[in-house]
Amino acid sequence: MKLTSTPLKVVAYAFALTIAFSCQTQEEFEPLPDDEEIKTHINSVTDCSTCTYVVPERTHVIDGIILGLKPGDRICLNSTTAYKNLLFRNIVGTAEQPIVITNCGGTATLNATGMSFGLKTQNSKHFRLTGGSVANSYGIKVVNGHIGLALGDLSTNFEVDHVEVMGSGFAGIMAKTDPSCDPATSRENFIMKNVNLNYNYVHDTGGEGFYVGNSFYQAGVNTDCGIRYPHEIHYLRLFNNIVKNSGWDGIQVGCATVGAKIYGNTIENYGTMNQYNQRNGMQLGEGTGGLCYGNFIKQGTGSGMNVLGLGTNVIYNNVIVDTGDMGIFCDERYTTGTGFKFINNTIVNPKTDGIRLYAEKVAMNVVINNIIVNPGNYVKYVYPRVPADAFIYKLSKDVKIDLRNNFFTTSISDVQFIDPLTNNYRLALTSQMIDKGADISSWAIGTDFYKKSRMRGLGYDIGAAEYQ
Repeated sequence: MKLTSTPLKVVAYAFALTIAFSCQTQEEFEPLPDDEEIKTHINSVTDCSTCTYVVPERTHVIDGIILGLKPGDRICLNSTTAYKNLLFRNIVGTAEQPIVITNCGGTATLNATGMSFGLKTQNSKHFRLTGGSVANSYGIKVVNGHIGLALGDLSTNFEVDHVEVMGSGFAGIMAKTDPSCDPATSRENFIMKNVNLNYNYVHDTGGEGFYVGNSFYQAGVNTDCGIRYPHEIHYLRLFNNIVKNSGWDGIQVGCATVGAKIYGNTIENYGTMNQYNQRNGMQLGEGTGGLCYGNFIKQGTGSGMNVLGLGTNVIYNNVIVDTGDMGIFCDERYTTGTGFKFINNTIVNPKTDGIRLYAEKVAMNVVINNIIVNPGNYVKYVYPRVPADAFIYKLSKDVKIDLRNNFFTTSISDVQFIDPLTNNYRLALTSQMIDKGADISSWAIGTDFYKKSRMRGLGYDIGAAEYQ
């Protein structure tokens, strides 16, 4: 088949699938107000004398029971102390009065060179690890170690914010308790709840930037006492983090079955080790559902997003640029939902396909109001494939898609972004994306990638940004 060198413009509408789509509403997950707008920040402590307990030099284990710590107490890391790695055990507050672990006197540094972890929690709940509340301020810094932060061993109900993690040999921030022969670690006996990971800076890791939840929701883990199934995570909030130069996936989430929201994160230069199946910007793994929106993913060796979740996933307002493979790859693994929804995303210059869908077992996938620009496979596909398959690639005719009001082109100038060279993917006044989107009111998506109101004109715009 002869391939034209002129730009291809396609606005794709549904083909006899409107009735199927009309039965799907947003009752599965409904966007809530952004958490950073409703949470209470805690400022870093300037005077160490105001702390309940200041961790001394050469201390390794901080045990809440031994120290007699109570809900509302404040543990401080002194900026003048040269810490190695720290193990926090039995740190137990309440939902109303969490125990706070923070820095005092300036930035506190943990240097875990040659050690298995930088900071680890065991048997702890209702605590907060915070380096302050100012944007781009990281009052706690964890350097090197195999794992930077290891939030596990039955830890639950915690928040981690304003922490910088760098140089980890494997994961930067890990939050999970892997199943073992201890019955307490199995799915039926433990749920990790109310996990908040926000405003952290993770960079230059050998493995994942964030590794949250176990990867083997369906098959379980083979232990010395047989197959054991990993715990679920309920109400994960992973937002406004920065991940750069991750050796493996930038953010990987598994087993987040209930109420997950992953949004506002920036991921750049991911998968630097180019390890096959471990090189995506973001992976929504087995057992993960919920909302994924407003993320910026740029430049890596693998796909921008690898979506293997529950099929309750609503993925919208994301900007994905210069991926080393697909913009988004989607396949069912363990799927309980009606289908995957991809709404108002902007995908630019994926090396292979824009969105590749293998999810053929769900009732209906939804792909509406997306911009896909210049997929690399457009100039490579030959019969029985056609160039247009590079925009939306279906594994087979059994993949069912409600495909409407998308804009596909091989030339970025057709979209008329304000300035993609500076990562400004807002629409120019003359863009043909304006008011050409399908009605997305049933999903209650009130804002765009830039947190501006949706549908400012006569209709919704196509892509992650609404013209303002």
